[in-house]
Amino acid sequence: MPLQMYLFQAIFLFVAIALEARVFHRRLYLPRRTSVEYAASINLLAAVIGWLAFFFLQNLLPLSLKDQIISYIFFDRFLGSQPESFYLTILSTGVVIFFAAFLIKLQGLKLLEALLDRAPEPQNSLELQPPKLPHHRRRQRLSDRLSDRLDQAVSRSDPNQATAVLLANAYSYSAITLILFLRFIQLYTLKL
Repeated sequence: MPLQMYLFQAIFLFVAIALEARVFHRRLYLPRRTSVEYAASINLLAAVIGWLAFFFLQNLLPLSLKDQIISYIFFDRFLGSQPESFYLTILSTGVVIFFAAFLIKLQGLKLLEALLDRAPEPQNSLELQPPKLPHHRRRQRLSDRLSDRLDQAVSRSDPNQATAVLLANAYSYSAITLILFLRFIQLYTLKL
């Protein structure tokens, strides 16, 4: 069991949620609780999609690269012989993961806002209330409204929201990279 990998994933999620919630609170003017909930939701979504993509794509990797990844995940070190372009591959994969996570988080935030968007409160006046519809027609109207909200969320682009998500993603990935670098230095000095 790669217990160490599970612990690091949890630490990375906690760091990302804390940093991104602060950015959402400051840039999107969300209440603190809402910003933490949004950051937790989109980070969990990005982590789940990321791991699913990893398990799908690892079957397509060359055997030498697959061995390196499995060795790193299970034994916390790379194998002795690394391909010539190994570090370039890791760097380019990191850039792709950063932008993929940004797009997943941006779409996740839009979908989350669309799902949580509540209809305006009904008026007290009987004239303004819609007539009672049969149960199946009310369900159809609710389904249509939800579908319309999801369509708007996917097609709508708010530059302020995109900037906030990009900035939040950059902060969290920078902190995670720093943690990984410090861990690498610690492991390197222990081996000496």
